Amino acid sequence: MSLKMSRRGFVKATAAATASTLLLGSQAATAFADDAAEGAKATSSDDVKIIPSACRQCYGRCALFGHVKDGRLTKIEGNPDLFSEGTLCGRAFAIPQELYNPLRVRYPQKRVGEKGSGQWKRITWEEAYQETADRYTEIGEKYGWHTIAHQYGTGRDMLQFQAINKLWLELGSTATFGVGNLCWVGSYFTSQRLYGDETQYTGWDGNNTDCILIWCRQERSRGYYDWLTVKRAQERGAKVICVDPRYTCTASKADLWLPIRPGSDMALVLAFINEIIHSDKCANDFARFYTNAPFFIDEEGTGYQLRESMIKEGGNEELYPAWDEAHDQLIFWSGDWQNKQGVGGPKAFQWLDAEGNIVADAKPALSGSREINGKTYRTSWDILVEHVTPWTIERAAEFCELPEDKIREAIQTYIDASPHACFCRGQKVEFSINTSGISQAFTIMMALAGNFDSKGGQNIGREPATGYDSFMFDVVPNKEGRMGKRRMETAKNIKKLSVCQNTGYQQILVADDATGELRETTQNSGGQVIYGQQGGFGAATTKAMAKGDPFQIHGYWQQTSEPILSIEGGHEIIEGFKNLDFFVNVDIYMTPSGELADIILPAAHPNEVDRVEWAHSGHGYPTSHTYLIRQPFHEPLGECKDDMDICFEFAKYMDVDMYWKDKYEFFDYMVKGPETLPPQLSCASFEEFRERISVTGVEMATVKQAPKYETGFMRKTSDFRPGFNTMYRGNKMGSVYRFPGTKTPDGKVIPAHPQSDNGKMEMWSEDLLLYGNGPLPLYIEPPITPLARPDLLEDFPYTLITGGRSHAFFHTEYRNSPWMREVHMFPTVDINPATAAEHGIAQDDWVWIETYVDKIRQRANLTEAIKPGMIHVEHDWWFPEREATDDLHGAIDSNCNVLFENNGPYDPAVGTDNYGGLCKIYKAEEGAPKNICMTEEDLKIFPPMSADAIASDDQADGVRQVTVKGGAK
Repeated sequence: MSLKMSRRGFVKATAAATASTLLLGSQAATAFADDAAEGAKATSSDDVKIIPSACRQCYGRCALFGHVKDGRLTKIEGNPDLFSEGTLCGRAFAIPQELYNPLRVRYPQKRVGEKGSGQWKRITWEEAYQETADRYTEIGEKYGWHTIAHQYGTGRDMLQFQAINKLWLELGSTATFGVGNLCWVGSYFTSQRLYGDETQYTGWDGNNTDCILIWCRQERSRGYYDWLTVKRAQERGAKVICVDPRYTCTASKADLWLPIRPGSDMALVLAFINEIIHSDKCANDFARFYTNAPFFIDEEGTGYQLRESMIKEGGNEELYPAWDEAHDQLIFWSGDWQNKQGVGGPKAFQWLDAEGNIVADAKPALSGSREINGKTYRTSWDILVEHVTPWTIERAAEFCELPEDKIREAIQTYIDASPHACFCRGQKVEFSINTSGISQAFTIMMALAGNFDSKGGQNIGREPATGYDSFMFDVVPNKEGRMGKRRMETAKNIKKLSVCQNTGYQQILVADDATGELRETTQNSGGQVIYGQQGGFGAATTKAMAKGDPFQIHGYWQQTSEPILSIEGGHEIIEGFKNLDFFVNVDIYMTPSGELADIILPAAHPNEVDRVEWAHSGHGYPTSHTYLIRQPFHEPLGECKDDMDICFEFAKYMDVDMYWKDKYEFFDYMVKGPETLPPQLSCASFEEFRERISVTGVEMATVKQAPKYETGFMRKTSDFRPGFNTMYRGNKMGSVYRFPGTKTPDGKVIPAHPQSDNGKMEMWSEDLLLYGNGPLPLYIEPPITPLARPDLLEDFPYTLITGGRSHAFFHTEYRNSPWMREVHMFPTVDINPATAAEHGIAQDDWVWIETYVDKIRQRANLTEAIKPGMIHVEHDWWFPEREATDDLHGAIDSNCNVLFENNGPYDPAVGTDNYGGLCKIYKAEEGAPKNICMTEEDLKIFPPMSADAIASDDQADGVRQVTVKGGAK
């Protein structure tokens, strides 16, 4: 297929072209094409429009073509000429089933019965917007705008996310369930504060690597093309190491598999760092010249990095002392790149002597303590080395329940391949009360192995084709002073307006560095942050809605999200939703949460709207450097609207300045880029971009033949000085308990904190210290494990893990797709045959999985891919074939997140909770849950609607409910 196809110049082709066959095969694809094209058979027209677009059924954004005949999508096929190489999975082929699904909401709806009754009536958009504006204004003026929470789903459409977030931040909303803090924000938040960008998901260079370390990531769970990269690397001789408790597809293809004990990841990463530091491959010069490793630490005083202002009266807080090995003198790093303290200009990002002269040939010492004014100070490097040295391979083997020789082989393979070794991780590592800490440890591991911006290593700075990413949606107006008054006032008073006020101190089990023994300690939380904004996270927002702690949430706007299924404590979330004064849900379908709303606004399907597809998760070059068009196959059905358009339209009712006139003005800005952008990477407008379909940028490390931190391309500023982008540090908007002057439970008063925007990567992190994690990554035992809770083992003897990905679904989505349900009909629990035999459980038996909190039902899959004594349950299950009055479409029966408390502890920076624990398992004598699809025949309740059926169904009395007990209702 030619890449020159566009919406304006569709190529005529026949509908008989062969679809890609991954997962479902060409016969299945052709069969559905016949079903979906039923209404088109009556026409003699042979014209088929072939529209280049992208899939957003997951994060992969695979390039594809949609075949459209008489205004209906009849077939999907892969685009072989772009990064996804023509590969598609079943979720992409099922797009027509999504578009024409009988459960789609196609018109605005207002609830007319009790919450959860499933009783609705159609209203106009004007009525919906006006009532929503009136009710929210009433709540905001009566209780405060912070008592209106907002929520967005997965961030795979980041432009949509930006519009939602800006709308509600401008309105003064603070609370959110987060969602992203479960699966990405920990890495992103931490990486930003350590060096200014993110590489753990997006930066791996599998095309040139000698080793790929894949940590709890199922490479086939999204874009298949990632696995092609891995496969080709292996064919070149690269080694693949897989760390995962389960024997996944990735593990089966790896050269070395480490079946780690769930939750013990930190012990293994610390062992990696320890071995790297003590090897001849350690990147000492990088640590010396580009990190804060040589900086002295004020351990007995403020606890911060030492500044001249701390050792000299009238000293400068932008000067960081270190020792110069070359001249045997005290030197000072000037971080004053903005020249706020008089040591900027040519002196910024230079080593200065005591008189302020530049020492061009300074060699800051990594190691060694020095006495200054009667006090002894150590370098952060020495503190790091002391911290990791006890974390030996032997200790890691004990904590992780792995053979020592396998750990040694994995670490040595990674070290030997460095600086041409890359790392990528999965989201399961994020499901932890220590997600920020583990992300810090991964970053240190990659950096000290010499893999930062190396060929075959990690591309450490995301480089969208034009240099602009989705965050410009909010950054540009804020730079121009267009932040609204209410938003500014909310930020200034965040300590009393945040739902995180009462989450500040928690008991955790930390491993003592010297002995490895677990000891209980109090962790001082900094106040959780989502995307750098003090907002909230699942448990905190749930408590505010359900219990009024720390204040009552009265209003709620939810867009493309399902917290009942995705957040721990589903029963309490339902209670909270029932407490709300007013709730608006924006979605494609009727969902469990939506059934508790007051108004439903119908969202367009991703393939009914225009979008600039920007990569931000899971893929290396060229994918991570490519903008891709996602354009509609046809207009949205009924009165559905693009989520971005809904935000822009509702903003006018609320008198919110969105800055951008509409989404297209922002798209034009994104694809044009700055004036300095080479012409081949710039599009004059979105319409020109539509013609080009995609634009792939360059890797600056390749262009400049040097790492970006050496050439100034990591700075994200106009100074182009060597170093890192450290502007994200010191943003204490999100810090409730770490404001200077705050007293901690032990009586200590938090000292004043100068911002450490100094261009250095921080391995010893001042920001993470302020947020409560501690300056270096700690081993924290998850709260519900055999080591942490031996008192539970008699009743709940098995280790429970959750959240493994299924290629048939994306979190809560596609349970109403007959193809995806046929591929994966039931919620499935993996259990080792030996464990199953102990309880008389056979293959395909329905079983109860019970914790000390609750129990759920799933169907047993007996497999050697999981160890005896371990249980894995799937997440986010519900049954759209059940009625709203039938437990909100079966939202609880098989939902693993009800198995866990939401009382903490949490990650102190981003609020991630614990999603694993201890359980027992036994046969469910009553069998499967009632009223669910059990056979392929049952799935026929979800047929794609014909054009005539859609036209005749005006949804005047709500969305028709299809069930397996009596057909459509």
